[in-house]
Amino acid sequence: MEHLATIFTSPEFLSRIPSVILLIIVLVILCKILKVRINTDHIQIGGEDKKAYYERAIVRNQVNQAKLFCMALENKVTAMLTKKNKYTEYYVKYILECVYDKIVEWVMYNHIENTEQYIESKQWEISSLVYSFSPPAQFKTPEFQERMNKWVAEIIGRMASVRKLYNRKDKEK
Repeated sequence: MEHLATIFTSPEFLSRIPSVILLIIVLVILCKILKVRINTDHIQIGGEDKKAYYERAIVRNQVNQAKLFCMALENKVTAMLTKKNKYTEYYVKYILECVYDKIVEWVMYNHIENTEQYIESKQWEISSLVYSFSPPAQFKTPEFQERMNKWVAEIIGRMASVRKLYNRKDKEK
């Protein structure tokens, strides 16, 4: 312990810290440029593997599918409104933004399945989210609930097909 105390209190120690930091930065940059991979229990520096590339591509495409789907839903839902004004249109946009955030959360957890039980649980999740905002009475009908369930099943099907597509591409290479 005394030996460490003398090292940390010596005047040479403080002058060597910037050199050590600079050396570490140069090593990291060289590893990135030369595609050298250093992999320890706590840190990974360097080249990425093929699996990480495909996972990022899957997540990007699933999030993009969710955004496009929610944008398309905006027009469908605003067409159902009986009293159209800016307030109700912004209200619909806000609810769809919350739905989009929920779908992105599903993507983040990376466990989207196309099974009946999974789809039913997500339909219930979206229904309770939408109804928590106290929408107008025309959106509380069984017909609208059925439409919402169909839309949720459709977006989950699309996202599951994106994963299948990339899994197929991964196996081909």
